[in-house]
Order: sequence, then C-alpha cells, then structure tokens
Amino acid sequence: MTDLHAHLLPAMDDGSPDVKTSVAMLRRLQAQKVTAVCATPHYYRRQNAPAAFCLRRAEALGRLLAAAPPGLPRVMLGAEVAYFPQMEQQPLGLLCVEGTRTLLLEMPFADWTDLQVETVTTLALDCRYDVVLAHPERFCFSQGNRRQLARLAALPVGLQVNADSLLRRPLRGLALELLRGAAIPLLGSDCHDLARRPPRLEEARTVIRRRLGPDFLARMDRQAARLTRPRPGEAAL
Repeated sequence: MTDLHAHLLPAMDDGSPDVKTSVAMLRRLQAQKVTAVCATPHYYRRQNAPAAFCLRRAEALGRLLAAAPPGLPRVMLGAEVAYFPQMEQQPLGLLCVEGTRTLLLEMPFADWTDLQVETVTTLALDCRYDVVLAHPERFCFSQGNRRQLARLAALPVGLQVNADSLLRRPLRGLALELLRGAAIPLLGSDCHDLARRPPRLEEARTVIRRRLGPDFLARMDRQAARLTRPRPGEAAL
C-alpha cells in the first residue's frame, strides 16, 4: 500500500520537526501496512526556486535514511505544490513524484477562478502531468468551488482525500461523495507528526471498505500504484 501524501521529511516544512519524529512516523505507517510513502513537503514558488527546494529536500531525506533502520516503508520524493499563476508554462518535473509525471497540487484556499481551473486542465491534458488534487474536500466551502471541482473530477485528474476527513463526521459524507464521483479516487494520510496530525490510513481504509466496498478500495490501491510507478524516460531524483 502506498501513502501518496505525507510531510515526514525532518525540518522541511510544517511537518516532522526532526529525524526522530520522522523515523517514528515511518514506523507508524509500517504498522498500518504501508510499504511506500511519498514525501511531499510544501512547495511555494514565491519562497524558493525548484532547484533550491530539491537540494533541501534531498538533504532532509539523507538525514532520515541515515537514521532509519532497514525494513521501513520506501520513501519516494515529491512535493505538495501550491498553485501559482502560469505554472503550466514552467518545467515541473523536479516537483513530481520521483520517476513519474505525478504532480500533487494544492489549489488556493479561495474561490477558484475559471483561469485557475483552465490551468489545471492544461497541466493534465496538454502538459501530460498526472495531476492529483490534494484534499479537495477542504475547498468545498462555496458552491462555486463545488462546480469547479465537478469540472475537474470529470478529467483524468486524481482526487486525493485525506484520511482524517473520513474520520470526522462533518466531513465524512463529503469525502465519500468526492471519492465516489472521482475518475481517479485516491487516499493520503497528509500526516505531519504523531500527535496533532498522525498517520491514520488504516482507520480511513476501514471506512472506505465499509461504505464503498472492498472492490472500490482495491481500485484506489491500483491507481496509487500506477501513479507512483516509475516511467521510462522520467529521471529519478
């Protein structure tokens, strides 16, 4: 099983503060039967260029791997890329999950414009990225965003619901609705630590299995495996 969204690189963003916590997070994921995890620290274009970000990310992974015992889930480098204007005109390969064209995208926490939705469409259809929208349930605070999300859900775009959302009654129904209607339904822990936002994939998968069925869950697992499978010609990081 693959966790597509995790903030476990030490001192990289608002996730794990240190190596000890990062190793403990990997152990927690292992206990939940995770075999591979995408390390997806926040990327904000206004704060750093991709090359500088990737250097920091590689250094953080190096510290983690030096301390991690063998047998823990495999860590794949990626990023949670915050939307920025004209991003479809930029080379984004370094921010994809390593060896793939999978781009985890965080949309603005505001009403989405038609231009922003067109940008995502261009990334998916013209630039041929495997776009995955991070936690879409967090953006359904307006009817406008719900309509825009319905447009994107009809495209070959992944909708990655957070595990925590399936475990909170106010969000559970919405999260299940989004998964059910998505062309590419996906699950991620979006874990940041062991206390406030720990990995809770096993509990969330139980909800999906009970409400949407084991075949649906197996379909989600196949999609996650496909999106993290290295492509020929895509450079490993």
